[in-house]
Amino acid sequence: MNRIKEVRKKKGLSLQQVADAVGVGNNTISRYETGKREPKLETWQALANFFDVTVPYLQGIDDKPNTGYSKDYIYKQLDDAYKEKWKDPTGQIMGGGFDKTVDAYLKQAKIKKPSKIDETFWKTNFNFLFDNPNIKRLLTTKDKYNDDDIKLLLEYTIFLNFTTMKQIIDYYNNK
Repeated sequence: MNRIKEVRKKKGLSLQQVADAVGVGNNTISRYETGKREPKLETWQALANFFDVTVPYLQGIDDKPNTGYSKDYIYKQLDDAYKEKWKDPTGQIMGGGFDKTVDAYLKQAKIKKPSKIDETFWKTNFNFLFDNPNIKRLLTTKDKYNDDDIKLLLEYTIFLNFTTMKQIIDYYNNK
């Protein structure tokens, strides 16, 4: 039996709240919970994303709710990379290091850099990172990455959000 109802109740959510978040009716969610109806793969993924668990956990196949990295861990990697002036070991990203990429992004996005950079700074100004499929994958994957791999993914994602780069990507995505 799936864990949709169990996870929903544990998080204190109503059928309607889950239905609204996933884009289906609350009767449909109820049928999913009772096993009278089976979600499509896309719906399983939407439910798992909403509940911040893996699809296999939600389906009752796996006992680990989230085998990926937490958002807090990723924010910590951001903070560490910035403060340690981490440099891309592959040499593919130009600019001199993670801190320079972040500073350049802040300048082009017209975000004032505070005197003290902490977790709140990252959560306020860099939550866009979790819209990127590669970063989303870190939250749900069973794959293990070393910290350098995570920092590299974060730096690439920041770099790709520079206004001109984003315009180019958007242009090709909309073609």
